[in-house]
Amino acid sequence: MKRVILKNSELFASYMYGEQSWSIPSWLKENESFLEVLKDTIAANITQEAYETPESFEALFSYLGAKNYAVFEERFVVCLSQGRLVYLTCKGFSKVSATPDLFVLENWKIRL
Repeated sequence: MKRVILKNSELFASYMYGEQSWSIPSWLKENESFLEVLKDTIAANITQEAYETPESFEALFSYLGAKNYAVFEERFVVCLSQGRLVYLTCKGFSKVSATPDLFVLENWKIRL
């Protein structure tokens, strides 16, 4: 799978955000849903108008299973990949570690 580097300066027209780069699969660079969630996460723009806490973990996994991207603790973009929860780091996607915070539904936000 071909990987590309996506920089904050490519996501935002202004340079208000520190330069950071993300190693992602090339097809993901064209995924508008992913890009919107990533931009909102970087800009700390997880608002009640655009995001909600899922009603249950079943709803969260149904949402993720439909190839959507959730936000965890308003800091991490999370998705399901090959049946596993993964989150985006600058080096690519990494497996989510099971911590008590993971099981608090209020730590999760999904896009409306």
